[in-house]
Amino acid sequence: MKIIEYFTSEKKEHWLDEIKKCDWEAGQYLHQLLSENSLKRMVGETALVPMLVDGDKLIAFCTFAPLDDIQPTDMSPWIGFVYTFPDYRGHRYVGMLLDYAESIATVMNREYIYISTGHTGLYEKYGYEFYKMDKDIEGEKSRIYRKALAVEGPDKDRRYESGAKWKAEIVKAARENVDMTAYCGFSCNHCFLGEWCGGCRSVFSCCSYGTLYDKGKCPNIDCCEKKGLDGCYECEDLKECTKGFYQPDNDGASACKAQAMFIHKYGKEKFFYVHDKLHEVHDFKKTQEILGTDAEEGLKILERYL
Repeated sequence: MKIIEYFTSEKKEHWLDEIKKCDWEAGQYLHQLLSENSLKRMVGETALVPMLVDGDKLIAFCTFAPLDDIQPTDMSPWIGFVYTFPDYRGHRYVGMLLDYAESIATVMNREYIYISTGHTGLYEKYGYEFYKMDKDIEGEKSRIYRKALAVEGPDKDRRYESGAKWKAEIVKAARENVDMTAYCGFSCNHCFLGEWCGGCRSVFSCCSYGTLYDKGKCPNIDCCEKKGLDGCYECEDLKECTKGFYQPDNDGASACKAQAMFIHKYGKEKFFYVHDKLHEVHDFKKTQEILGTDAEEGLKILERYL
């Protein structure tokens, strides 16, 4: 038995068919959301579907996401759609999935992890405590449970070690065959937080800026999708734009815009070439340390490395 993740799995159609065999109404709803590619739009861009499998057999599954059926809320992240197939019940297999989600949440430095349920006496077995009653998106009352993750000790150390390994595996799989040009103009391949993020075009976008926004999608991505653009570098309003990462009070706005302007002028291939050169010559984490606070000057600096 092992845990794999649906969005980064190699056989999504097979696992989708396995989820469809679920005899639970909520499981069928999850199947619908996955089939329509709408789960992330509902519960967040970093949503995962951990699955406990034995060969090609699906034993149990759940979701791990910024949101669940309690919306809007400041509570995050959530475990949802928890299900074990009848033949495998009674072995506490679901505990393996809960630990998987809890471990990744620990790596993400979350203080608590939450579950919305109508059950009593189930999640208490796994260290969850009743927190409060709340209304779900259908207006029905739901029991909110939470588990503390920030308590220092061997359990947190174990979760952190496991979570780091599992998250790295997800990021690696998410990055395969994906364009690493961020919509805003950054290079996701050269981001100092890249080891934790699949990139903003991947199925696991953990962009530290994007996560500041509802369901993890930044205004630059939202705008490009609405306009049908590959990225901000294709927009005629680029130089005057103040949306999202280009907000004047953002200390990386000008450096980001300089890179988008470079892509517009020279293309992605030369953009990545220049980025490699920058990192060979300079020791820096954020491009604004090199490109400064003026987009036009930043563009000229990039052009020196062509």
